[in-house]
Amino acid sequence: MNTQTFSALAARRLRVGLKNSALCTVSATAILLATTFAAHAQDQLAAAQPEVQEEIVVTGSRIVRDGYEAPTPVSVVGVEELQATATASVAESVNTLPVFSGSLTQQSGGMSTGTQGLFALNLRNLGTGRTLVLLDGQRSVNSHSTGVVDANTFPQSLVSRVDVVTGGASSAYGSDAVAGVVNFILDKTFTGFKGELGGEVTTYGDNRSWNVDLTYGTPFGGGRGHFLATAGARRVPGVLLNTRDWNLEGWQYVFNPAYCTAVSAPSVTNTAGCAAVNTSVPQVLQKNQVAVANAIVGGIITAPLSLLGIAFGEGGGTYQFNYGPIYSPPDMVGGGWRASQVRGTQFSNALTDMRENQNIWTRVSYDISDNVNVYASAAWAHNATLSLCCGRVDNGNLTVFRENPLIPSDVVARMTALGLTSFVMGTFNADYGRTGGSADRRVQRYVAGVDGSFDAMGTDWTWGAYYQKGIVHAHQELENPMHRSAFNKARDVIRHPTTGLPVCRVNGDAVTTNDDPYCVPYNLFGINVNSPAAIDYVRGRGEQDFRTERTTQDVYAINFSGSPFELWAGPVSIAFGAEHRSEDITGVNDPISVLRDWYYGNFQVFDAKASVTEGFLETVIPLAVDVGFARSLELNAAIRATDYSTSGFVTTWKAGLTWAPVDDIRFRVTRSRDIRAPHLQFLFQPGNSSFPSVVNPFRNGTTELIDAITRGNAALKPERSDYIGVGAVLQPTFLAGFNASVDYWKLDIADAIGSLAIQQILDQCFSGNTTFCEGIVFGPGNTVPLIYNQPFNFVTEIASGIDFEAGYSMPADQLFEDWSGTLSLRFLGTNFIKRYTSNGFNVFDTAGENNAGGPPSWRWRLTAGYAAEAFDLRFIVRGISGGKYNNDWIECQSGCPVSTPLVRTVDENDVEGRRYLDTAFTYKFGVGESVDMEAFFNVQNVLDSDPPVVGGAPGGFSYEQPSTNDGLYDVMGRTFRAGLRFRM
Repeated sequence: MNTQTFSALAARRLRVGLKNSALCTVSATAILLATTFAAHAQDQLAAAQPEVQEEIVVTGSRIVRDGYEAPTPVSVVGVEELQATATASVAESVNTLPVFSGSLTQQSGGMSTGTQGLFALNLRNLGTGRTLVLLDGQRSVNSHSTGVVDANTFPQSLVSRVDVVTGGASSAYGSDAVAGVVNFILDKTFTGFKGELGGEVTTYGDNRSWNVDLTYGTPFGGGRGHFLATAGARRVPGVLLNTRDWNLEGWQYVFNPAYCTAVSAPSVTNTAGCAAVNTSVPQVLQKNQVAVANAIVGGIITAPLSLLGIAFGEGGGTYQFNYGPIYSPPDMVGGGWRASQVRGTQFSNALTDMRENQNIWTRVSYDISDNVNVYASAAWAHNATLSLCCGRVDNGNLTVFRENPLIPSDVVARMTALGLTSFVMGTFNADYGRTGGSADRRVQRYVAGVDGSFDAMGTDWTWGAYYQKGIVHAHQELENPMHRSAFNKARDVIRHPTTGLPVCRVNGDAVTTNDDPYCVPYNLFGINVNSPAAIDYVRGRGEQDFRTERTTQDVYAINFSGSPFELWAGPVSIAFGAEHRSEDITGVNDPISVLRDWYYGNFQVFDAKASVTEGFLETVIPLAVDVGFARSLELNAAIRATDYSTSGFVTTWKAGLTWAPVDDIRFRVTRSRDIRAPHLQFLFQPGNSSFPSVVNPFRNGTTELIDAITRGNAALKPERSDYIGVGAVLQPTFLAGFNASVDYWKLDIADAIGSLAIQQILDQCFSGNTTFCEGIVFGPGNTVPLIYNQPFNFVTEIASGIDFEAGYSMPADQLFEDWSGTLSLRFLGTNFIKRYTSNGFNVFDTAGENNAGGPPSWRWRLTAGYAAEAFDLRFIVRGISGGKYNNDWIECQSGCPVSTPLVRTVDENDVEGRRYLDTAFTYKFGVGESVDMEAFFNVQNVLDSDPPVVGGAPGGFSYEQPSTNDGLYDVMGRTFRAGLRFRM
């Protein structure tokens, strides 16, 4: 199946999946907004109550503070800055901030893992599961069993700001806040009717995306009530073939054939052989024009040496493949590399996925008294994604016997002359085509709550309580799946002894009848050589590789805050509350996946439930004010008690001091204990079998073939993190409008959850670590028939760095006499110092690695803006420092030490950094007396900077991946976004 045909079929599947929901969404939303808007005409809007300025509760604390006064560092990103990026997604805008690294995006989600189509933020590169994402300070239902929240399900047009807490906050907000909190704050008092229509396109003319958002808000009941409704839709067609020039140069790492650890004769893997030991040259080389050597589109013979390089082309024709000057299986350099090139073809990953999103969010609130407000909200979000990745590749692992009648006759004649009965080959199975996956996820969230205030102990108190019901329906399908058993039957072909026609040989039986009457012989030799019936058979004859899951979450919470009494330095503020949360997941999948008999996918589901009950207390105590040593000195402390149904009781806490010796500068220090509870997949994921060989130390090193089952571990306990942050805030009185902060942070995570290789589990048990013995089943005489490969609490992780933030705004006429408006600068930067991991066997520090493994040493963002009455102009420079491919590798050209699997010697270990220039321009104008319009034009990556080379590892699936880190660098190129916003 060619790419165009597959793309068309996939697009139809996506459209069919969306048809009912999309039409209902647009129709219902249009009726709702039009009816409501017509009922509340312009004169009522003009007579509405003026907006009241709300107290800003910054997310670093449950107690009212602004971003620079908060004891835990908080970056506050307003709506104007969010709109300055060339994307319609608020989450994607937030992800450009330097404190994020390794977020789960639509490009990086996995089909088999079920994360396809999700957008989950990752603070500090500590993992999406350690970043707590909130909506208006409240939990939102997890979109996946790993506990992550898809931030793209939030109402985009009502987000007024995003608070990013860059420090442990478990004591204030609960589990998962080890790296921090990202809180999306909505404008719940919006009044009027507004909308946005936008579109984007790259400089290459592809990925022509569009979005539309409509929002309506009005008071009612004499101003005591308020109604809000918003709806939006977005479509991104994706770029299904990554044909960017930078991706077509064949950059990759290859093993150096000159590196020899022993003298050897010529062989298939080293046709020159090794005349002498030579470990003084690098073992691995980074080269361009690298392509796969042991598999090409139509198939190639990889052994024996006498048939090496016989390739199969169109219609099954044969030719001799040109391997080029470097042949180092599974790779080659030069020669006929373009014929073997996978990147940029239908057998490689798409540049970006096809996706569609729709969402509806409504809220109604009412003051039932002067001190009590009740509210209810309902939200529905739909995300449909299509990912295209790869072909069905066999990397030199198929044995073909001479009696196969489909082998071209010239090859059979050569085998006969050489006395060969078989050969080994590799292929990308051209006729089978490209594999992909579609995901359809629907998220529902219902909240009912009450907020109030009262007087107690002579002071004002506020309180709030809410109940949330979250429901997620997720369905995944593998597009163009291949049935493993069917393929293995169909590719082993013999000639029928009576008819002489090609037939399948099943279970080694060469008789005329077999145990699978539907089997159709599959031709491995060439392009366009298979019938539709053969393709249909290896696809599973209509069977589908799918998973359907339903996740529900119930949350009950109540919170209070107030200032019950005063000390010598001022009022003592406290906040306290309790929360109960339960989660339940159920699922079904196809019967072939249960047997794990698909080549890709094999989606697994499980049924599980868990709950947690917790209570917290937080306080801010002023210790000094206007004394000789301090303008102010405050203590911030919090404690939370948590009881998990799966792992028992745990306590988290925080203690912090803020000290301002003078008005111009403030110092802050925070120490906290934070936790991350194991998610449902860690605890309850089903078993996945494999059959490896192990060396059994309990039987004097005897080699045994065992059954290994990868599964969850219900005995896991929460991870514990010790956080410390020390910083300073500068707000000089002599320079109005200037704010700056610098904060050092360090997290030390103990009992982190991780897994070991099967052999390592066995060795650890033998050495006396009884924790790992729990996963081993012993048989008679200390034999080991079965090992469960499950996660354990045994990893240590340490991360540290420094965050920088500075902002300055001033009236423009201070620099230019005739100018009106405001000039502004804002800098955000993060220096990742350490990202250390130890599993008891190896120690890694990935800070400064610019491949997919770790955060770069530096990420920064500088925004310069000019805002006048009619327009706003911003320039944004985003920077990523250069780094290493692997910090443990040794770069050398000659005189190299002996290479090891962990400490490789390579000829190139550097990865370049990048700086990107973005611009954003908005122009405001009116239409009549009642409609305010705003035209916007944003350009991301103005200079169209290509990403640097990040070479893939030798062999494996590197051929299908882009030759860069698409999770760190801009791979789309220059992108234009334009549109209109209106408000009336």
